[in-house]
Amino acid sequence: MEALIGLLAILGRASGVALSSPLYAVVSGLHVLGLALLIGGILLVDLRLMGLAALPRLAAGQLRRVAATGLALSLATGLLLLSARPGEYLANPVVWAKLLIVAAASLNAAAFSLIGRLPADGEKPGAYARLAGGVSLAGWLAALGLGRWIAFT
Repeated sequence: MEALIGLLAILGRASGVALSSPLYAVVSGLHVLGLALLIGGILLVDLRLMGLAALPRLAAGQLRRVAATGLALSLATGLLLLSARPGEYLANPVVWAKLLIVAAASLNAAAFSLIGRLPADGEKPGAYARLAGGVSLAGWLAALGLGRWIAFT
C-alpha cells in the first residue's frame, strides 16, 4: 500500500494537481464532465436494455460511445484527483467502495460488449440484456453517489 501511495504522490506532484488549487479545480470540473457524459449516455441505454425506454438502436449505439468517452475521461481525471492526496483517499473505505463498484460496472460493460447485443428496434430485450442494463444502471448510480459521499468523509 505504501508503494501505491508513493507512486500516486509522485503523479500528483508531477502533474501539478497536488500543488495547485486552480489545476485541481480544473481536473475536478473535467471529472464532473466525464461523469455527465458517462451517466447521461448510459442511463438511456440501460433503460432500453431493461425494456423501459423506446430508444432507437442507432441512438443507443451512439450513446454507448458517449458513455465510453465519459468513462475514459472520468478514469483519467479520477486518477489525477486521487494523486492529489493519496494517503488520505486510500485510507477512506468509501473510496475503496467506489473503486470496487466502478471496476464491477466497467467489467459488466465489457462483458456486454463481448457477449451481449443491443436488441433491434421493436425487439423485446432478452434476459441477459435486461440483467446487464440493471446491473449497469445500479452500478453507475451507486458509483456516482459514493463519489459525492467521498467529499463528506
